[in-house]
Amino acid sequence: MDKGRIKAVIFILLFLLVMAVAVNLLLDMEKDKREVVHLPSESAAPAQTEAPAPTPAPATPAPTPAPTPTPVPTPDPYIDTPATPVPTMQPLPTPTGTPTPEGKELGTGTFRSETGVGLNVRAEWTANVMDAGHVRVTVQIWLDSYSLHIIQVNNCVNVSVGESYVSANAPAVDIDDNRAHQTLLATTEHVINLSDGERRSFPVQVEYQFGGVYQEQELPVIECGGTIEIER
Repeated sequence: MDKGRIKAVIFILLFLLVMAVAVNLLLDMEKDKREVVHLPSESAAPAQTEAPAPTPAPATPAPTPAPTPTPVPTPDPYIDTPATPVPTMQPLPTPTGTPTPEGKELGTGTFRSETGVGLNVRAEWTANVMDAGHVRVTVQIWLDSYSLHIIQVNNCVNVSVGESYVSANAPAVDIDDNRAHQTLLATTEHVINLSDGERRSFPVQVEYQFGGVYQEQELPVIECGGTIEIER
């Protein structure tokens, strides 16, 4: 019986000890719950309103410095006297020459052969204005002779002036006396280039294909010529 009581007592003590530890644990847990701070969740956090930016104070304008007057030097009458401006020369207008009127004579001249007998050829030329860029040269070919009997011959008178060449016929001549005679063999015209204000020289050549004997001298060709100078 004694052993049974002892066991019962020990059991009751152990039970009471366990109960005391359990109660103590419950009290500690309740105390811990009260001390826990419930932080609000991020989703439940109130929206933060941004504070308005402070309005900057108006800037105070910087004072404008007063302009400093520039000192004007007093001119020295012996040094600072302005130079007299040199007048600009205006170009003189180019004089415009008056066009040479058409038909105006620009020159004349004569060439004559020297055969040594009484039969010679003489060429008389005249230059006249034709237009703004051309001149007409007219050449008359004369036959100076005494007694003479020849028949007409075609293309026996050849005349050139510059680059212009003309061939003409010679007429028949029948002279019995011994006086001096002048017979017109042919007249030729030549156009040469010559502008207003221009001056040029041109060669002139005249050939008469006589092909006979005069005063016992054979004269196959009688020639004359030279150079003419024309200015407009």
